Amino acid sequence: MKTLLKLLIGGVVLMSQGFAQEPKHAIVPQLPAVHSTEQTIASGSPKRPAPVVEPKALPPLSVSLGDIARAERAAHSAAPKAQMIVAEDVAPKEETAEQK
Repeated sequence: MKTLLKLLIGGVVLMSQGFAQEPKHAIVPQLPAVHSTEQTIASGSPKRPAPVVEPKALPPLSVSLGDIARAERAAHSAAPKAQMIVAEDVAPKEETAEQK
């Protein structure tokens, strides 16, 4: 089965060259274009430069994004969850049977 597959692939490769397209006529390079030797003399005043068109500026926002961010951070820091303060950092001692 493997040899049959190898022979089939080899046959297709050899047959492909037989069916390849070849040019019908010889390829000849084109002749170079003939350049004009006629001179052109331009006179007169040079053109004025075109005016520069600048984009129209947008009106300023009533509140800047920085002010909005500062107000949001202030509201977040004033939230009750942010104001919790631990009075003592010492863990409570467990009472033993002798202290009761």
